[in-house]
Amino acid sequence: MAKLFLIDGHALVFKMYYAFLRRPMINTKGVDTSILYGFTKYLLELIGREQPDYLAVAFDPPGGSFRNTLYPEYKGTRPPTPELVKEALEPLSAIVRSLNIPVLMMSGFEADDVIGSAAAQLNGSSLDVYMVTPDKDYGQLIGPHVFQYKPGKSGGEDEILGEKELCEKWGISSPSQVVDMLAICGDTADNVPGVKGVGEVGAAKLIARYGSLESIYGHLSELSPRQQEQFAEARPHMELSKTLVTIKTDIELPVALEQMRLDSNYGADAAALFELYEFASLRRYLGAAAKAAVQASAPAEAFEPTEATLDAVSRAALAEGRLAIVAEAASEGVFAKPERLTLGSRDLWCVLPADEIGKASPILENASVKKAGADLKRQSSWLKGAGIALEGCWEDVVLMHYLKDPERSHDVTQLCHTLLGIQLEQDSAEPAPSLSLFDDVPEEEPVRSRGPEACALCRLAAKLREDLPQLYDSMEEPLSKVLADMERDGVKVDLQVIRSFTEGLRSEVLERERHIREMVNEPELNISSPKQIGELLFDRLALDPKAKKSVSKGQYTTDESTLLEIADRHPVVSEILEFRAVKKLLSTYIEPFPGYISPVDGRIHTTFNQALTATGRLSSSNPNLQNIPVRTERGKEIRKAFIPGTPEGLIVSADYSQIELRIMAHLSGDEHLLQAFRDGVDVHASTAAKIFGIPVEEVTREQRGMAKTANFGIMYGISAFGLAERLHLSRKEAKALIDGYFESFPAIRSFIEGAIAQAREKGYVQTLLGRRRYLPDINAHNANVRAVAERNAVNAPIQGTSADIIKLAMTGVAQRLREEGLRSRMVLQIHDELLFDALPSEVERVEQIAVEVMENVVKLSVPLTVECSHGKNWLEAH
Repeated sequence: MAKLFLIDGHALVFKMYYAFLRRPMINTKGVDTSILYGFTKYLLELIGREQPDYLAVAFDPPGGSFRNTLYPEYKGTRPPTPELVKEALEPLSAIVRSLNIPVLMMSGFEADDVIGSAAAQLNGSSLDVYMVTPDKDYGQLIGPHVFQYKPGKSGGEDEILGEKELCEKWGISSPSQVVDMLAICGDTADNVPGVKGVGEVGAAKLIARYGSLESIYGHLSELSPRQQEQFAEARPHMELSKTLVTIKTDIELPVALEQMRLDSNYGADAAALFELYEFASLRRYLGAAAKAAVQASAPAEAFEPTEATLDAVSRAALAEGRLAIVAEAASEGVFAKPERLTLGSRDLWCVLPADEIGKASPILENASVKKAGADLKRQSSWLKGAGIALEGCWEDVVLMHYLKDPERSHDVTQLCHTLLGIQLEQDSAEPAPSLSLFDDVPEEEPVRSRGPEACALCRLAAKLREDLPQLYDSMEEPLSKVLADMERDGVKVDLQVIRSFTEGLRSEVLERERHIREMVNEPELNISSPKQIGELLFDRLALDPKAKKSVSKGQYTTDESTLLEIADRHPVVSEILEFRAVKKLLSTYIEPFPGYISPVDGRIHTTFNQALTATGRLSSSNPNLQNIPVRTERGKEIRKAFIPGTPEGLIVSADYSQIELRIMAHLSGDEHLLQAFRDGVDVHASTAAKIFGIPVEEVTREQRGMAKTANFGIMYGISAFGLAERLHLSRKEAKALIDGYFESFPAIRSFIEGAIAQAREKGYVQTLLGRRRYLPDINAHNANVRAVAERNAVNAPIQGTSADIIKLAMTGVAQRLREEGLRSRMVLQIHDELLFDALPSEVERVEQIAVEVMENVVKLSVPLTVECSHGKNWLEAH
């Protein structure tokens, strides 16, 4: 019997989105490839396991389906599609096609309808059809030769539902009854109205008893009084509900069955895409094409790890000077305690359950033994919760590889494969059961051994030690320990301030909605709909006669840059931009905030990402504090919420002043900038005076603003077009400003040209302290690609040096606080600013230490200046 597998692409995309939500895969370009990797891996494994004869993947089309026409509120209550999901759809389609698999997508119909029609029309005595989806709606399509193939949860096996299994599950007599069952219980996710108060189980029981929805209404008097009332209320919309949940089976298929025949002779396109997205562990599926397209892996060394006792592993670690650790906890939070601890030397490993982890404290607290692992700062926090300090030099393999090659993947499995020739078992890609950082993850699968991984980590650390940049031991490793303490200490947040701010923003959103609708006399306008906004601005108001609808989406582009270009043509455009800014601040940053507050201590424990950005800057997640617009007027309210941990405490802020401009002055050697900083004058006013050829005292506020934009923009290679947009000048005026800038500061032009020339010659640029950024596209034939690399060649030494300086400062300040026995703590680093939770009696000393360390951590040809202040919250302190 031949087999046709039809995959619900959107369902699988969301499965992978949640599977990697907590531990995303970031490639060397800083792109999250989690969905692409998880989807592709599942697809290839499915092919290998089930050996289908025919295969196709169906996706929902953009713009909704016929159900939205029937019922505009259909799916109207769903939250916005995550950006990662939207961004994954196009590259996923390319990957699927490169594997010789057709992509099915039909305008006006959901993937369900395409799959339903294919299943109904193609199944028969010689062909079984398997619909790969977890969606219960597909149960209505099951028949003698049609099955639902449900991807397994939490490492479990995939489940196949036929007629027998489906009917036993719901207690019904036929799959055709699923439609009535779905209509009764409705669907909150799709906003399908059902019978209020009747869920899946109740609906199934009623269908099992009466056979159909019509029969239930025919025997309404037999139901309980409450059920009679519920069904009577629902009767007006039940026909609609039934239509909405019924999957189409009669649409004309976009491809013939023969076009779905599986062809596993993957060509160079697949190999190229796997290389592009760095799917190293999936290359084995591609055969000869992949071997021709990618470099061969390192030859495998003998790797036969053996389980042993704790004593044996400890003795081996002492002899080798290195111990690898793999701690596993029930959640990702800093206060989680390890449930299992795997320790490894090069060849031996042991596993300790929670109640025996304390036995490992002698070797873990032995400072003469290096500790190898991945994300050691989080694991050290878990061990601290168990009363164990992770002493000795930390060899975090992710961080070590990041220093060597910041823009390559730091995935441990991939590194072991490419550097050691060791293939480790990987975790299954399964949906995260909870979105809360503090919830425990339920155990639903057998615990796999992490012993081989521990031994591989030990070997990987030794391998990465070879030619390791000295910045690891002098900067990144000690900083990692400082960050671990900061993550565990957390920062106190005033929840009442957040709630008040949230309510204020919600009111502002509603008021702005009302005002915009009044301005354009459109009481039903959905301001959050790009489609409706595009039609308003470009069809009804005709603000841009040249505006065209995109081919892919069939609607006008209404992104920020587009609206800024027409903002002076109608006041509603600025109002829409403001509405979007407020709504984004509310939904992206403010509303999620309470979910990040730990129930243990009422603090936020952000995660500092030390091995993520190409320039060396720290970033943060859960929540992302780096991207909160704290410098705007509304953003100031966010600062007000960050408070000291005790009622009498104070927040201390220590902020570098114009550090990147000072670094540019040092690197370029420009005498004007150097002198301005040495004299302590207003550098932007001084720049304006130089550009416009006027005395400093005659510089206007507008001229100073233009000079400030030029100082920062030109430093990062801004074009005349970009400067014109920012300053609202003509392109000719912007070009004249740039030309005047370089005439006034020829040393800066020389620095920029020199940085680009060095990158072309060596393939990389580096910071003042030696951090490298490799630029493989610096000699690209494509002008746009090459221009990006040239901009990076200029800004990487500046941004990277700034990052290096504040990292050294953080380590130095933390050491001084510890040496002097102060109880005040450094709690946050955001851009060029450090925040401290300080006791009143220690505030003066904390500020002295911060200034002393931060201003003297490196010596430049201009002074580093730090501005320090304190207050009852971050706003007062800044």
